[in-house]
Amino acid sequence: MVSPLVSIIIPTFNREKTLERALNSVTSQTYTNWEICIVDNNSSDNTIQLINSYNNPRIKFFSIKNNGVIAASRNLGIQNAKGKYLAFLDSDDWWSSRKLEKSVKFLEQGIASVVYHDLFIVNKNNQKFFLKKTKSRILVKPIFNDLIINGNTLITSSVVLRRDIFTKIGGFNEESCLVAIEDYDAWLSLAIIDEDFFKIPETLGFYWFGGGNTSNPTKTIQTLNDLEKKFQEKIIELELSEKTYWFSYSKARAQHKLKMKNKALLEYSSALGKKPTFKIKYKIIFMIIILTIQSYLTR
Repeated sequence: MVSPLVSIIIPTFNREKTLERALNSVTSQTYTNWEICIVDNNSSDNTIQLINSYNNPRIKFFSIKNNGVIAASRNLGIQNAKGKYLAFLDSDDWWSSRKLEKSVKFLEQGIASVVYHDLFIVNKNNQKFFLKKTKSRILVKPIFNDLIINGNTLITSSVVLRRDIFTKIGGFNEESCLVAIEDYDAWLSLAIIDEDFFKIPETLGFYWFGGGNTSNPTKTIQTLNDLEKKFQEKIIELELSEKTYWFSYSKARAQHKLKMKNKALLEYSSALGKKPTFKIKYKIIFMIIILTIQSYLTR
């Protein structure tokens, strides 16, 4: 029996050193029927020379000017993919050697259309011990409801899915207003048409958290507003408006970073009224107390 082809989509920009680590983690996979679609955003380093050094026809190179929209890079890779399955790998992350073997196993058994898993968190180069991981949760059906109420839990570099269902949603959304949250948007859109999401109960890769990732609180607030607006009709239809605590909580955190104390207090209070999880509930209460004390002291 021929193993199905897996197309691995790797967007990159000036990440020659970390890209090599990512590529090596693919070439060392126990599952061998794969192709890699590298989509480079016009890097100025030695990315092309690195790719050529592998001299491997299964490693395909595409160039793009994505104007800061990584979804465009991923979609170009998807458009040129030949595999039954798509796997996503950011160029600063990497996989354990049995990641594809385990992922394809569950997909081929018909257990799921989308699989994902935890990743070890890496904070520095040459890290030898990995004590923390991303801790994705097991999604509960209805999957859309879980994702919209409790927030995103799928790390993109852990996801492998059926290409045929992903093309039904048109790939990743390339609207600039959804930059940095286009993956969450994709999982929500997928969940509307297919509920077969499965968390593999193993940690099968490494997530780079050691710098280079930037956060813009102002952009975060706008992006969350745009995403909530996009799915507002579905949220109302499913009567979830009074349960979407994650949006309020996330906006409150961004407002807190921007020292918008009054707005943050309102959003935290809104989140608290939407029945958050036990863990988030006490985080919110703590932050409300802190902001209240700060407001009192600055009078």
